[in-house]
Amino acid sequence: MRVLRAALAASLVAALAACGSSKPEASPLGMAVGSVAKATIGRVTARRAPAQAAPAPVTRADLEKFGVPILRAVIPVRSADALLTITDAKGGTLTWSTTDGTTFTQRDGVLIQTRGLGPDLMSAQAPSAAALRTDGGTHQRVYYFLGENDGTTRRSYDCTVTAAGTEEIEIFARAHKVEKFTETCARPQGSITNTFWFEGPVIRKSKQLASGGLGFIDFERVID
Repeated sequence: MRVLRAALAASLVAALAACGSSKPEASPLGMAVGSVAKATIGRVTARRAPAQAAPAPVTRADLEKFGVPILRAVIPVRSADALLTITDAKGGTLTWSTTDGTTFTQRDGVLIQTRGLGPDLMSAQAPSAAALRTDGGTHQRVYYFLGENDGTTRRSYDCTVTAAGTEEIEIFARAHKVEKFTETCARPQGSITNTFWFEGPVIRKSKQLASGGLGFIDFERVID
């Protein structure tokens, strides 16, 4: 499994902001992001090296000490497992990034855009988080995917939300009591199901469609 790195873009922003100073100082946030990336990559490299003892996995304590929010994204079709940090925030809309510039934009935990993945989700008309935890609620979803020749494909779905009970899940060695909701979306050509695990009003975990080429992405909010 290829583990992507926690975002380094914040470090770049900090460096650019420091331009013009003869002795720029590193942003604490930038240093933290870089440290998370180094820790993650180092352990992956060691695990792949032959004839060496398996290293300890990255732990919650490793991540908490950096003091920044961290999101995990797993893309099964790419065998990718990424730790992401925030590089842009506008109200409840957060852009999470990896070191290679791949980004995932969520509005209150609902995926609305990706960049750098190839068959990207260019944008989406998506329901609010509150709508996704309303049993029996209905709404329309519209996805705009990047298609062949850089064209955009539009897909519209009629969706229904169903409450699926309470569960206890574990994310990086921490238990969370959550409410599970499924969002079943249909159109004449087929259907999809997105799944959300809410801890109060927060989407703690989710499985959301990214695009036809990428399939679904699993997200876990590791550090708030």
